[in-house]
Amino acid sequence: MIASFQKALKDYLKTKNFNVKSYFGEFDKPDTAEVLKTFLPCVMVDFVESVPDGLFREEATFSLYLVHLAYSKQEDTRKGKDYALLDFIKDVKDALHVKSIEDNEPINVTKIKKIFDAAKGQSYMTVYLMSFSVTLIDKNYTNGEVE
Repeated sequence: MIASFQKALKDYLKTKNFNVKSYFGEFDKPDTAEVLKTFLPCVMVDFVESVPDGLFREEATFSLYLVHLAYSKQEDTRKGKDYALLDFIKDVKDALHVKSIEDNEPINVTKIKKIFDAAKGQSYMTVYLMSFSVTLIDKNYTNGEVE
C-alpha cells in the first residue's frame, strides 16, 4: 500500500508541474546537502511511518522536503525569492490538503516547518518540511470482502 501510494503521490505532484524526487537523507547534514540546481524548487518525498488500523487500513505519515535556492547576496533579491518560496509552499499545500489519491482517505497536512536556511556556496538554501498523514486503504478489500 505504501509504495503504491508514494508512487501515485509523486506522479500526481508531477501533473501539477512540481519537480519531484524521492528523499534519501540529503538534509541529515544540511551543510553538505547537494541537490541539482536546475531541479529547483523541488519537492522531495519521504515515507516516515505507518500504524495499522485493522487488517486493511493503515495511518501513514509522509514528509515532503520543499527545497529552494536563491543565487544572490542582494537582500532584495533574496527577499523576492523568499516570497516565491512561500508561494511554492502554498501551492504544494493547496494541491495536497484534503486530496484523495488512489481512493485513499484525504490527505491531512499537519505541519510546515523551516528546517534549514543558510548560505551554501554562492547561494542561499532554504528547506521546509511539510508533514502529512493519510489513511491508506488496501485495494484488495472492497465492500467488506477480500478479493
